[in-house]
Amino acid sequence: MRKNKNLKKEIFRVIIYYLFLQVYYLSKFLPSIYYKYISILWGNFAFFVMRKSRKRIIKNLNIAFKDELTKEEKEKIARHFFSQIVLNFLELIKITKIPFSEYQKMMIVEGEENLKKALSEKKGVVGVCCHLGNFPIMQTFLAKKGYPISMIVRHSNNIYLSRFNNRLLKQLKVPFVTKWNLKEAIDYSKKWIRKGGIVCFYLDQHAGNGVEVDFFGEKVFTPVGAGVFARKYKCPVVGIFTYRIKNGKHKVVIEGPYKFNFTSDTRKDIENMSAFFMKRVEHYIRKNPDQWFTWLHRRFR
Repeated sequence: MRKNKNLKKEIFRVIIYYLFLQVYYLSKFLPSIYYKYISILWGNFAFFVMRKSRKRIIKNLNIAFKDELTKEEKEKIARHFFSQIVLNFLELIKITKIPFSEYQKMMIVEGEENLKKALSEKKGVVGVCCHLGNFPIMQTFLAKKGYPISMIVRHSNNIYLSRFNNRLLKQLKVPFVTKWNLKEAIDYSKKWIRKGGIVCFYLDQHAGNGVEVDFFGEKVFTPVGAGVFARKYKCPVVGIFTYRIKNGKHKVVIEGPYKFNFTSDTRKDIENMSAFFMKRVEHYIRKNPDQWFTWLHRRFR
């Protein structure tokens, strides 16, 4: 019985991967003027077809927003969410075939001086990030601007999509390390920090070995990597967040460097930092709930 269930999952992953490839190669030949309409079409299709995912998103929205939003508002967010995922993917394809001068026109950066200030300390920089907006485009943009930025990539449950994503990041020349080998990821990040680089920690997904913090009024477990590195290396910490604005461009907001008072209690320091980071993550999600990728995950457990 278990073997049959695993086989069905594997077949489903392969089917999803090949559908994904068809969309990918088809999109490479389409003018970007059509991306918005394609994303609405495919997004609505996914909203109706992917019932399990839709139910999970609505469930997470109910936990997070409770009675702050109506049932209709939550369903609208879920519908837009699917369209945003498609649009993000299409735009990621777009930047592989346009010059950087055109790519820059898609971006608006607020607080870039905060990142420069943090880098000027030459201690390395911890970047606090989340899966909001078109975060791969943000990461690629900062790398192409010449910032020594890298990230830790959490692998997808679909190994085929995960490998494709890694190949795409390499094509875009974005430094990264995957969590396939956690020790390797930690060693890589240590070296990057010691060289004075920026390591981005995406800390908005569940981490069973993390610390418990408040998030949308619920207790959740969040990764501790950002806090651990910041405390150990005494390096500056900046928040790097992105979201799509009404004119279709991507706004990148860089906050900080954040100030912390460290004590002799390591665990308490890390808990306090992690709680603060998640408050900043929540702030941007509340502003742009239809652009948060992690609604698809079991964030509230």
